[in-house]
Amino acid sequence: MLIIEKVLGPRFRRGNKLGAKKFYDPEILPIAKDFKDSFKLIRMEYDQIIKRYDDFAPFQTISPHQTYISNDDKWRLFFLKGAGIWFRRNCGQMPNTTKILKKHSYIISAYISVLGPHKKLNPHSGPYSGVLRLHLALDVPEPHLCYINVGGQTGCWQEGELLFFDDTYNHFAVNDSDHKRAVLFMDVLKPLPFHLRIINRLIIKVSRIFPYVWIPLLRHRKWERDFYAKNRRGEKT
Repeated sequence: MLIIEKVLGPRFRRGNKLGAKKFYDPEILPIAKDFKDSFKLIRMEYDQIIKRYDDFAPFQTISPHQTYISNDDKWRLFFLKGAGIWFRRNCGQMPNTTKILKKHSYIISAYISVLGPHKKLNPHSGPYSGVLRLHLALDVPEPHLCYINVGGQTGCWQEGELLFFDDTYNHFAVNDSDHKRAVLFMDVLKPLPFHLRIINRLIIKVSRIFPYVWIPLLRHRKWERDFYAKNRRGEKT
């Protein structure tokens, strides 16, 4: 993946039809209206699944090669889609959210990302220039204490609103509140000229063979089996 990024990254950045920016206007995305119209339903689904927050997968369990970003249990994930692969049982917990995501094929990954109280993610940058990052804020009890810094520019989450940014800039996220901060965390295919768009989609498809991608996907599959096994044993959901 590093070799691909080194070769194609500069071309993807130059070809970005939105220009070289750190933050973008999310309203340019067709999915923005769907999220706005359906936020109450999405939030209701989140409110149900977050009851099992303690069973969510810690970040470093899913991505052990990225412990430099987070190495405690205060960043937890619940996958709906990763590198184009759907997590069927998880999607069944959030059917309305999944229905919206399936309408928009340029969303290639989507998961609930929860930062625990007083959690900061260490500075890092995304490994691949073919995507942009989109957050739908689900639960932000104290917005003035929750923010993301992208290349020196700060953005704050507001419930029901979107943040759209280029994660290849060095960035970090902070939840300095006493409560959980949760977003629907998505990777969006970068808008590119036709020939680069085809190459980008091909890379995303074959990326599943790279350890950087298949290890997290495999680990989340294992977590998913354990998560639903607890349900079958009659534990509280």
